[in-house]
Amino acid sequence: MKSQASRTHAHASTHEFESRRTLTVGERVCAFLRERHPVKTADNVAADTGIPFNTIKTWLDRASAPNAEGYTALWIAYGPDFLAALADREPAWLQDVRRAQEAAHLKAEIAALQNKLAGVRA
Repeated sequence: MKSQASRTHAHASTHEFESRRTLTVGERVCAFLRERHPVKTADNVAADTGIPFNTIKTWLDRASAPNAEGYTALWIAYGPDFLAALADREPAWLQDVRRAQEAAHLKAEIAALQNKLAGVRA
């Protein structure tokens, strides 16, 4: 029997898939960038990627898709989360990469907290 959390997650994943499927790739790019940087989106993306502000502003204003160079810069800056945002359905290999990335991030957080705790105890 699935737990409530598992059922909720499965439902959310299905809903996310259905809503993403109705968006164009350009709209998905814009949604990802706006979610990542809700304030001063174009300014922040330009700082993260080195892509000119006006180029990013054009994407956001028109919900248009970047060219290959733009995709490459976005992928380098935002990693697997960016790739996952573009797909109708996230492939298993990308899910594995994202899980491994999250696990590494959590382990680093735990190590930092353990060091902080050791400093308090000293």
